[in-house]
Amino acid sequence: MCLALYIASPKPLPVVPWDPKKATFHVVPLEENNHRIRKLLPYPHIYYVGSHEGCSCAFNYEHELKAALELRDYLRRALTITHEIEGFSCRPGQPDLKVKHSVTISPSGVALPEFFLEDGQRLVFRSRKTMEAQRRRTLNATP
Repeated sequence: MCLALYIASPKPLPVVPWDPKKATFHVVPLEENNHRIRKLLPYPHIYYVGSHEGCSCAFNYEHELKAALELRDYLRRALTITHEIEGFSCRPGQPDLKVKHSVTISPSGVALPEFFLEDGQRLVFRSRKTMEAQRRRTLNATP
């Protein structure tokens, strides 16, 4: 069964249209009536992210490195527009969507062999610089 990756941002992100005649990486706005996904993601600009396969399965490193690199590169560009992107991966068509586990990751992390999209996974994408700055603030705030 396929996986779907949805991402949300406080600001509009670049759209990469889907062309079934020339299947490739794509990022398309979520339909307005998809309330199940909209309830799970905190930001107003929500997109479906797919690979050349049409679904999001190829972003798992075991399938194909090229797709994971395309996702990494897109997230890097998108994080120049906003400080954080939140995502959710799931199996499409499930009657009940729930967050089963969460991960905070940099765009580079999605291209590592150990990264794996899972059903019910909440993802927070931040640049490495943002994550490092947050780590330093936390360390400095600790008495």
